[in-house]
Amino acid sequence: MLRKTVLDVTQRAKQSQALKQITASYEHLPPPSGLNVSCILWTAGRELKPTRSKEASVQSFRDPFAKEHLDQELFVAQLHGTHNLVLNKFSIVDEHVVLATVEFAPQEEPLDAADFRAMWTVMHELDAFAFFNCGYESGASQPHKHMQLMTYRSMKEITELDMPPLLHFIAQQLSSHSTSETVQLPELPFCHFLHRIDVADGTDSKRAAADVVAIYDKVLRRMNSMAYPRALQTSSSLFVSYNLLLTSSFLFMIPRKAEGFNGIEVNSIGFIGSFFVSDNKQRAYVMACDGPLDLLRHVTFPPARAEPR
Repeated sequence: MLRKTVLDVTQRAKQSQALKQITASYEHLPPPSGLNVSCILWTAGRELKPTRSKEASVQSFRDPFAKEHLDQELFVAQLHGTHNLVLNKFSIVDEHVVLATVEFAPQEEPLDAADFRAMWTVMHELDAFAFFNCGYESGASQPHKHMQLMTYRSMKEITELDMPPLLHFIAQQLSSHSTSETVQLPELPFCHFLHRIDVADGTDSKRAAADVVAIYDKVLRRMNSMAYPRALQTSSSLFVSYNLLLTSSFLFMIPRKAEGFNGIEVNSIGFIGSFFVSDNKQRAYVMACDGPLDLLRHVTFPPARAEPR
């Protein structure tokens, strides 16, 4: 039912031009050395999401997720009285949605059971994965707390995999690990934390959220217990930005030291194995370096440098 609503709202929003889809072409990149994963590189066409100017936008900021500013042409549904589900106004693929808190909460605030309940509901209704950009270095674009979701269907047409390439690889690797341990895969050359999720089919969203938020809290504590080289971070805050990706079978958390590199911004989508460049100059850089993993290395902390405090 929810997926039909998303498709109906998408069709109307395209007709009214409320939905500003970005024109981009894509290509499959050769697997980097040591990792049998073929990532996707998108190169922008004519229509680009406006570049953020953080200094200039302070006075003119208008919260797009506030009740009084919510674009009704993009609105899909309210879930559990706590979150609004809307279409992502600037998207490359269909079935990319945003899940924002009804009442304002800061994006840097940790996720709670209500957030996970709303995410879990949408994940299962749409057959989607969720992600959360937390903090400046993570690529977060709005201060109002929000998560995002993309359907597996929207990516499968491109990747021909049941999951996006890097998530597919992780799912395969995690199958041999227990559901009680936090894992770092040696094949991924950056600091990260993985944890399997084992929620039985048919579990109601409230119970599932309680299980998943417990895992999230455990992994977040582990991430925050590490000592990171502060000089590598873009901002001066002691807060550690991170990206979070959530599937029904695992949670993937990546602490961040920089928002982007060489003009290429990276948010959670980079960690599914999908990258976006704005022009051919940026494309040439990605093609010339050691593929997208080199880009990820530049915006994350190396595993060996993250040590327990």
